[in-house]
Amino acid sequence: MNPRILLLHVSARGAPTFVIGVSVITLLAWSGGTWLADRPSLDGPAARIPVVALAPLLAALLLGPTLAGADEDLERSTPLPWPLWRAGHVLLAALVITTALSLTGLHVPTTFGAYALARNTLGCIGLVAGAAVLLGARLAWLPAFLYVVAVYAAGPRPAANPAASWAWPIQPSSASPSWGTAITLFLLGATSYALCGPSTSTSGRQHS
Repeated sequence: MNPRILLLHVSARGAPTFVIGVSVITLLAWSGGTWLADRPSLDGPAARIPVVALAPLLAALLLGPTLAGADEDLERSTPLPWPLWRAGHVLLAALVITTALSLTGLHVPTTFGAYALARNTLGCIGLVAGAAVLLGARLAWLPAFLYVVAVYAAGPRPAANPAASWAWPIQPSSASPSWGTAITLFLLGATSYALCGPSTSTSGRQHS
């Protein structure tokens, strides 16, 4: 892989802004999670549900604008293996976000900590990547935002099967159905984005 082409690609996709944004969200997740876990009036680490639900969502939303270039049709005309580049793009972003956020939840990781943060990161990225194929990069944030906010506001916590499968953003990491849903969303979203790419604003259709 040509380093110059790679540098141009990440620069054109707003990688510096993405990295800065993830860094800020990571710091907020660490400070917010620590503050909630240390409040005597709350339930210790179990009080970190807001961080577990919202930090991965916000980080995944930052990924949306990077899923398309300024001129997507022009980029597609270049002789590059775009399915591989798009797959690498999503996988690298997932690795960066998951690693960063998981570090903030290492204290009691099984109680709304590192494990749940990793699960929610995968699920939210899958939603954003899949939405980019249908709605384009500009609106890729919308389905994930609406879904997670709705579940956070009204979903059962904790939930028994099968509710844990659809209320996955607010479930403890011990809820197996929540992992199944999040991983499925990630695989479907990443695969569809890698194969189809984002919907273009000029045609409204997906191109490979």
